[in-house]
This record gives sequence, C-alpha cells and structure tokens, in this order.
Amino acid sequence: MLSVSSLFAKEVVYIGVLAHKNFATTQSAWNPTAEYLNQKIPDYTFKIIPLKFEDFPNYLRDQKIDFVVTNSAYYVELEYRFGISRIATLKNKGLNGKAQTEFGGVIFTRSSNKQIKQLEDLSDKRFAAVNQDSFGGWIMALRELQEHKVKLNPLKTTFYGTHEAVVHAVERGKADAGTVRTDTLERMAKEGKIDINNFTVISPKNYPDFFYQTSTRLYPEWPFATTKHTPAYLAEKVAVALISMPEESDAAIASNSLGWTIPLDYQSIHECLKELELGPYVYLKKAALSYLIEKYGTYLLIGILVLIFSLIVLVYIAKMNAQLRETKEALKEINASLEERVAEKTQHLYEKSSMLENAYLNEKYLRSILRTVADVNQMLITSRSKEELIDKATLCLSSNEAFKSAKIAMVIKNELSVMAAYGVGDVKTITSIDQKAYDEGKSVMITRFDENVPEACRENAKLYGIKGIYALPLKRSTYSEEVIGVLTICTGHETGFSVEEQNMIEELAGDIGFAYHSFSQNEHIDVLHEEQIRNYQNFIEALVNMIEQRDTYTAGHTQRVARYCELIAREMELPEKEIKQLVEAAKLHDIGKVVTPDSILLKPGRLSPLEYELIKEHVAAGYEVLSTVHFYKELAEIMLDHHERYDGSGYPNGKKGGEIPLLGHILAVADSFDAMTTNRIYKPRKEVAESLIELNELSGVWYHPAVVNAACKVLAGLSIDTTISQIGSSALEEERVSYFFRDRLTKLYNEDYFMMMINGRTKHVQPETLDIISLSDFHHYNKKYGWEKGNELIGEFAAYLSEKFPEYVVFRIWGDRFAIADFKGDMESLLSDSPLTANGVHAKTKKIAATVENLQVLMREEIVEI
Repeated sequence: MLSVSSLFAKEVVYIGVLAHKNFATTQSAWNPTAEYLNQKIPDYTFKIIPLKFEDFPNYLRDQKIDFVVTNSAYYVELEYRFGISRIATLKNKGLNGKAQTEFGGVIFTRSSNKQIKQLEDLSDKRFAAVNQDSFGGWIMALRELQEHKVKLNPLKTTFYGTHEAVVHAVERGKADAGTVRTDTLERMAKEGKIDINNFTVISPKNYPDFFYQTSTRLYPEWPFATTKHTPAYLAEKVAVALISMPEESDAAIASNSLGWTIPLDYQSIHECLKELELGPYVYLKKAALSYLIEKYGTYLLIGILVLIFSLIVLVYIAKMNAQLRETKEALKEINASLEERVAEKTQHLYEKSSMLENAYLNEKYLRSILRTVADVNQMLITSRSKEELIDKATLCLSSNEAFKSAKIAMVIKNELSVMAAYGVGDVKTITSIDQKAYDEGKSVMITRFDENVPEACRENAKLYGIKGIYALPLKRSTYSEEVIGVLTICTGHETGFSVEEQNMIEELAGDIGFAYHSFSQNEHIDVLHEEQIRNYQNFIEALVNMIEQRDTYTAGHTQRVARYCELIAREMELPEKEIKQLVEAAKLHDIGKVVTPDSILLKPGRLSPLEYELIKEHVAAGYEVLSTVHFYKELAEIMLDHHERYDGSGYPNGKKGGEIPLLGHILAVADSFDAMTTNRIYKPRKEVAESLIELNELSGVWYHPAVVNAACKVLAGLSIDTTISQIGSSALEEERVSYFFRDRLTKLYNEDYFMMMINGRTKHVQPETLDIISLSDFHHYNKKYGWEKGNELIGEFAAYLSEKFPEYVVFRIWGDRFAIADFKGDMESLLSDSPLTANGVHAKTKKIAATVENLQVLMREEIVEI
C-alpha cells in the first residue's frame, strides 16, 4: 500500500520479500535494493518487509505491500490468487562469478551410503526436505520422484525448515537422503561448513552454462512482481531501474546477485505445479464433493439448516444442487481454457523478454565500443607527442571489457617494433600475424585457432579466453600504400568482431596512422587537425547512415528535418552561423538510435510503455557521443532539446518555455512535422494542411508560438513524397513485417494482421465475410497427447489450409481458432478431409460479415458445431 511519509512528504512503497532464512538476514540482503530504488526513483521511499510464506495472503489482500520478491513456485500461486505480475527476474551470482537466471534442486545422500544409487532406491527411506512450500527444497524433487515411480507413502519425509539444516541432517545420519536447491552444497563447502566429497548426487543432470550440480529440471530464478493495485507507471519505473542495475552495485552485492533481467518464461513452473496438483492447480486432486463444499459451503450449510426446520424447502435444495452442477461444468471449461491462455501469454512474454534481453546486451556492448572509439579519437587530437598518442590509445583500447589486449607496433629502421602493449598474454613481441599484416599491407582476422595459427597464439587463446585477433596495417593516409605500423587487438567476445566493430576499428586504425605520421611531420600539424575533424565527421555520418539502414522509415528523415529547420530559421531571419549549426544538428539529431535495439527501432506498431522508455534513451546517448568532442559540443546542446516541450512535458530534462534554446524549439517543430507527414504502419500520414493545423493547435502547449507561425508560412507550399512509408514493399521488407504479423507456430497471419486487414490497412483487399473455425475440444487432445503433439496437429492443420486454399488469406487467432477471408468453398468438406477429423478433434464454424472492429467481441459470437 502506497503511503505518505510525514517527514519527507514522499509516498512510501513497500516491498514484501520471502524470508527463507530469518528476518535479519533478509533485511541486510535486500535493504540496499530499496536504497538503490530510492536513488533511481527519488519521488518515492522504498522499504523492505520480510515475510513468511503464510504472511503473504493477508498482506496482499489488505494491500499492505506494493511489490513482491519470492520463490518461483510461490509466485505462480500468488499470481493465480491475487493477480500479481512479474516485471523482472533475478540474475543469481554463481560461485564462478557468472549470472545464473535459472536454478534447480539437488537430491543427494552420503558418499558412504552404498544402498542408494538411483532415485528408485529412495522408497521406504528417511528423506529430508526444507518445507512443503519450498520450490527448490522439496517441490522440484517431488516431481522427479513421482516421474521415477518412487512411492511417497513409504517415503519417510521430514521437513527441517532451512536448506543448511537438511544438509546437516543427511551428514549426521538423521536422514538417508535429502534435497536442497542448487548451489547450497557448493556454498556450504566454500564457507567451510561441510566437505562436499562426503556427499553423492543422485541422478545428476548436466546443462550447458549451468555451474552447479543438479538432479532436476532447471526453472526460472526468483521474480520481482508488482501487485494489482500498484500504479502501472510506478511498476514501469521500477522495472527499468532494476534491469539497469549495475552488476557491481551495493544492491547486487548484498543480494548475492548480478542484478535483474527481463522477466523469464514461468510456463515450466506452471507445468510442474499442474503435474503435482499444487498451488493454483490444487483443485485437480480434490474430490468433487469436497471441492463443492469448500467453494459453496455457505450455500450447502444454509440448505442443511433449512432442511432441519422445514421439509418444504426440499424442492428449493434440489434446484440449488442442479445449479451447482451446472456451475461445476462451467468451471471445468474455464479451467481448461485457463491453461491455454497461460501457455499463450507465457510464450509471448518469453519471446518478448528474450528479444529485450538481447537488445539490452547489444545496446550495452555497442555503447562501450562507441565510447572507447570516441575516447581514442579525442586522445588523437589532444595528445602532445606521438609517444603519448600511441601509449594512451593502446591503453584506452585495452581498457574496454570486450578486448583482452591491444598492441601498437611501429616501423623503426625498416622493422616492426612494439611501441605500446597492454592486456593479457605475451603481447610485447612481434607475432607472425603482426608481420603478415605488415608484409601484405592488409588486415588479418583470426577467429579459428586451428593448426594454421602459430602454436603460441593458440596457447594464449586457450589460456586467456581469446576468441578473435584483428591485426590492421597503419598507414600515413587513406591514399598511401606505405605501412608505418600495425594495430593488433584481441577480443574475448564470443562472436568475435562484429561488422560494426570492424568498421569502427578500421576507421580508427586510419586515424592512428595518420596522427602518428602527422606528429612525425611537424610541418603538417595543421593538416592533422583538419583531417581529424573530417574523419570524425565521416564517422558520425557513417553512424547516421547505419541508423537509417537499420530502419527504412527513418531513411532520409534527418535530411528532411534539416531542410525544414533551414526554411524555418531563414523565415525567422536568424544569423547564418546559427542556421548552419541548426542544419548540422538536425542531420545528427537521431544519432543516439545506434544504441536502440532493432526489436524496438524496427517494430511496425505502437511501442509499449517500457519500450518507449528505452527508445527515449537515444537522446541522452546521442548527446553523450557528440558532447565528448569539442567540435560537436554546440551541436550536441541543440540536439539534446529536440524532444523537449514548451509546457515542460517533454524529455529528457523536462525543460519548458525559455529554458529551451530557440534552435531547440525549431528542431522540435521540424521533427514533429516530418513525423506527421509520413506514413506509419499504425497511423497514416497527414496532409501538409492537416499537419499545420495540428501544429497550430499545439502552439503554446508543445511548441513555441513564434516557431509555429514561421513554420506555417514556409511549409504550407511544400510537396511531400507520399511514398515514404513504414509498410514494406520489397521482399526484405515483407520478411521484416512478417516477423511481427506471422504466427510463430503455423506461419499464418496472426490476430494483429487480422484486425489491420479488417480495417483496410494492408496490401490485401478488405474482406466482406469471414469463416471462423474453432477447435472446440482441443484441450482434451493436448491433455491426452501432450503440448508438443498438440502443436504438431495445429501445424498440420495450418499447412493443410495453406496448401489446399492458397488463394485465400488464412489467419490463426487466439491459439485454437482460425479465420478464412471471403471463403467460397464447402466448409463441411474442408473439415471432414482435414487432419483434425483424422485425429478425432471436433470443430465449430460460423460465417459472419467482416465488420466487427474489436477482435475480442468477434470471438465471443456463438459458433455452431458441424
């Protein structure tokens, strides 16, 4: 429950954390996380509340907590009962220092116990576990025991309360075997509490990139969840702050983690609990009568009391029981559909979280490389001697966490000699790779360390984790063939050097060679200064071109905005120097999108609030790139304000009115005008006149009135290219759009494209009629044969529709429903010959007019079975 602090007049946000050890330990582990959130979201005060399992229902029911941190299985139960929703997943810090976002359970016995070698040997044995609600300390193992037909009734299970207590019970012979969460044995051994060689893991399993011993499947780590009553905007701020938490922060260290990541897919936990009939699926093992008594006990009690006092109400009770039977059947149908909706939602969240995770890692990596290149370029300009230049450039390159080492060798008396070398390995010598780059005058790239690579290089690669070597010749200029040195960089990145990295390093090698030669030729110092400026301009323009190539909608966007800025500025009679600065700033105003993930930049639809928060980062990123070089400092200041608003509602700094420079106001209007007059996939372009009317309506609200007046004068007569669109026309663009509008399983069009086609916003003709096909009892098939067989049958039916009716547009909507636009054939014959009939799956169908605006309303229409 959000409350107001009387001292600081801030709202207090309470975070309930599962205390799996004790309250004091929980407070010390999680209080730094609250302090971290207090710094990142200063408008609120965050406080930690340690809770036991049994405390959570009352706190959630009374809205005493706003966020929840608990184990994975208990989260699934609370999600079902109270509607909490995960916003991040813990990155647990392993003993090897790497992040673990999954964990499992380990079933073990004493090494001296030779009677227990496999899970089946545990029948009728003394077994130790943490408690009945512990996911890693009981539930995971329970699933494995049931699958191996271990009888639970003879199994003498004792719950010891904590993981360490379970380990000591087995060690001291109080139990024959036990189970704890993964990493417990390793951590206790590291702390000197046990000798791990005294234990044997039963039925061990191996997983790639998982450090600990385990006997079970792996499941997602603890989630950070928001409650239903917590405002969405606060949940979004907390999610962004958690995902951005540095690995070395106090909060991460205190919680023994490496921070948080995008929420993982918890479907595997649903499957585990459903199989064991626990948590939200506990109703499956209850007898029908006990379930009715629990759910409708009040009504039955009233009926019994009424029966005692009067036999007349027998008829009423009979009617009541009939209604209860009908309600029970309805609940069964609802529970069956719940599984399908949960699976679909979790699959969607998993795909989205994977995309965002990859996007975040790529953004972080590109940002570090970009910052390093910018730092080296700055050093090339500011260094006072060629020795200082070489040393600082090499040190700066080696300091990037992706690079294992960096070395620069120069030609002295016709031989290569190492001038500076930093990093791992024997980098102070000239290798055959360096010599080859020098002799041939071409770059040498090594990514496969086979027998063709010198033995010393192979040994260093294996010893220090080197994944790639890039040696580039240094030349006096881009037009010179004379090699004056060699730059060699070793990377530890798993994929080696990306194309973007190679381009930047090649550009940087040219700059270093030119700078070194210029220092050697004192009479050309001025030429060096000008060449460095041009090189950095080319580098910035290359980044702009790279951004536009990533997103076809923004191709030419910066040039158009620059043109509109110049027209408006000249109408306002600004000085020529300021006009030139404004035009250059306009060309670079979206340079920060180099750190924007492709999944967001190329998304052909509206952004979610979290995605919008991420794309807003492009302003600060662009400012950071430009402002580090003094040539672009003034342009960076102009570019920084192109998303600020006159009334202070913009970003990144919320400036308003006179706080925003006039050039920033002009850039904001020009940028908005281009966005209004070009097509987007979720919003058609506006005519010039309509756009100017909208600018006038927002004059004094978002935009500077004087700038709007000038824009209306000079932009009114413009002719806009109407072919500029975000909707693809080429085969490549069709493939990009299909990523968002094709169903992953069947490759048919999905419900998003379905709604767009009904609204007449696709390349296909707007349909007049729709045939809706619903697989009425498909959940029975899934339950009998499993989800994988169900997916195979769905795929076969989709392939059958596509192959038999290639002239029709076919959709998959809401999992087990299909739609065919303007179908003219025999629906009964279509279904009788389909794979559905061959597998005993029934279908319902209905032909309707394609005029329904809302897909959910359409799906609720009655469909007749045939």
